[in-house]
Amino acid sequence: MAAVGLLSDLVNYRIPMTDGSAMHNTSAPNSMVDRTKTISNVRPANVKTSRKDKVYVKPSSEPVSSYDTKSRADSSGFGKGFVAANESDNVPEFFVETRERKRPVAPKSRAYSNKFVEGKLSGNKSEVFAKDIRHTKVVITRPAQARPFSSSSPIVESVSRILHHFQWGPPTEEALCKLNCTLDAYQANQILKQLQDYTVALGFFYWLKRKPGFKHDGHTYTTMVGILGRARQFTAIDKLLDQMIKDGCHPNTVTYNRIIHSYGRANYLQEAVNVFNEMRKLGCEPDRVTYCTLIDIHAKAGYLDVAIDMYQRMQEAGLSPDTFTYSVIINCLGKAGHLAAAHKLFCEMVDQGCVPNLVTYNIMIALHAKARNYQSSLQLYRDMQSAGFHPDKVTYSIVMEVLGHCGYLEEAEAVFSEMKRKNWVPDEPVYGLLVDLWGKSGNVEKAREWYRAMLSAGLCPNVPTCNSLLSAFLRVHRLRDAYDLLQSMLQLGLNPSLQTYTLLLSCCTEAQTSFDMGFCCELMTVTGHPAHNFLLSMPAPGPTGQNVRDHVGSFLDMMHSEDRESKRGLVDAVIDFFHKTGLKEEAGSVWEVAAQRNVYPDAVRRKSSSYWLINLHVMSDGTAVTALSRTLAWFRREMIETGLCPTRIDIVTGWGRRSRVTGTSLVRQSVQELLSMFGFPFFTENGNSGCFIGCGESLNRWLLQSYVERMHLL
Repeated sequence: MAAVGLLSDLVNYRIPMTDGSAMHNTSAPNSMVDRTKTISNVRPANVKTSRKDKVYVKPSSEPVSSYDTKSRADSSGFGKGFVAANESDNVPEFFVETRERKRPVAPKSRAYSNKFVEGKLSGNKSEVFAKDIRHTKVVITRPAQARPFSSSSPIVESVSRILHHFQWGPPTEEALCKLNCTLDAYQANQILKQLQDYTVALGFFYWLKRKPGFKHDGHTYTTMVGILGRARQFTAIDKLLDQMIKDGCHPNTVTYNRIIHSYGRANYLQEAVNVFNEMRKLGCEPDRVTYCTLIDIHAKAGYLDVAIDMYQRMQEAGLSPDTFTYSVIINCLGKAGHLAAAHKLFCEMVDQGCVPNLVTYNIMIALHAKARNYQSSLQLYRDMQSAGFHPDKVTYSIVMEVLGHCGYLEEAEAVFSEMKRKNWVPDEPVYGLLVDLWGKSGNVEKAREWYRAMLSAGLCPNVPTCNSLLSAFLRVHRLRDAYDLLQSMLQLGLNPSLQTYTLLLSCCTEAQTSFDMGFCCELMTVTGHPAHNFLLSMPAPGPTGQNVRDHVGSFLDMMHSEDRESKRGLVDAVIDFFHKTGLKEEAGSVWEVAAQRNVYPDAVRRKSSSYWLINLHVMSDGTAVTALSRTLAWFRREMIETGLCPTRIDIVTGWGRRSRVTGTSLVRQSVQELLSMFGFPFFTENGNSGCFIGCGESLNRWLLQSYVERMHLL
């Protein structure tokens, strides 16, 4: 119960009404919100915000996050010039999930899936980037203008008005009956498409089903399936499908696509694959949308091999990729770190006469930005304009972030002004981006200034924006301001997210005084997030650590629908906290469960039959030491049980020959100290000081030492 005792002691510190410490700056007013202003809740339809500090475009264009970026632009001055110019991973059993439900388990991929990356789309990087898109003929085809939805008759409008006004119940049924109207299935489908509340939609659906003379068709059933899918009402979907078949309306490809998409959104990947297999068994052929959906959801969850396998199966089925398919695969490859392959596929797409659209360009610009190829990002931006495309809000946001990464924050603000001149109305994520950029640059007042500008524009801040400002306050130890911001979030009805809690836990871990640590713990309590109760109720590890593993497993089940990056951030913070507060047995148990649940999909990878890679570069130093210790202990147990020995292990810290960030790495330093302390026979090669290598007989002799099993405790 050490974790409970530690956190309970911290909670006993009360939040002072005055500073209590010279480190706490209280020059700012207590409230972050001007309560004299009217806050608008209107949100544009074409952009959705995630719980992460990013801006997203549908279907899969994702501007790169600006976290942990400290590099400045080189002397080329391209930032200022812009403003003037317009392989199948073989993971050990230790890392494989064995439970049946509640979590996605990716199906085993085919052995050839990695060839797609290494063979068909791989190649010399210089050759890949040598091809300039400007020299490729692109034929521009303008998409047809989408017509706004319009009701086909006054009765549809009347029914819709009633359903939007009432919750479903006897008064609603009575109001509908008073209309004394007759609806057909087409009109019913129009009405259902306008409903967001699944309870109202389902009540209306069954009310119609009971009316004499009315019969639902495949369209109304499919629309209802989609509504229930958005609400994650999967039991209700199963019941509806049974009734659909009884009514003689057999599910078609569109129906199954809705179900697959719904499972994917809820992160139930295995269930989505099961639906895919079931529809094929029933003779319902998957279409391009089916495959693209499966590719997209697996790529976003980190299962690159499954996504690539689905892409190849789509081609084997005779379905040629279109612009959307190419965009999804390009995004998939880029996110997995195969930027050269993504770029080559982009060029192949153009060569095949498949015209990139704005989403495709946004994806490519964002991927290059994520890889810190800032000049390539800006060149693609210019190529996009040369091809006749005009930037949208997402494009502007990506370019602003690229400039911010390079330290050109004033130029980023100039892009913001240009966006407004082009009649794009900035929304919460755009303002939030500038809050984030200035906060990460260390200019807290400028970040606060943009936060207030957003309020002055009549916009309600979203949780990611608040997290950006909170991070800025915590970084400079302005804990009182952080407390005021949290209180403002709650007053605005904003629920602190998993990222909010992660920021506070990391701050608590790094606190220099017991007062600061207690203050941070009180802030964690204020959030009311389930993660806090998870920490407070952490059991003692016991002789085997199974108590902790069960506790962590239950929590990850509860956090199932959170995106992988958010879960990884929290798990990293928890392990780091336990490691640095002396609860190292707990830290090791948390890591083992996280590895089993694929929270760190690239942490341990087999490069060949006995050649392994341990990748620690995305972890904090405490988590990296814990992960390395427990993984080496796993290798030892496998050697003893099976007699199979690794011939080589590469330990990557992300800070070496290829690092583009100057300075020192706590991860590299901590790993080197651990390896040296236990006499690990490592060496570096080719000047890459960030990769420690062990191989041969000396490695095997070292792994058999008994202390390897308990390294994480020292």
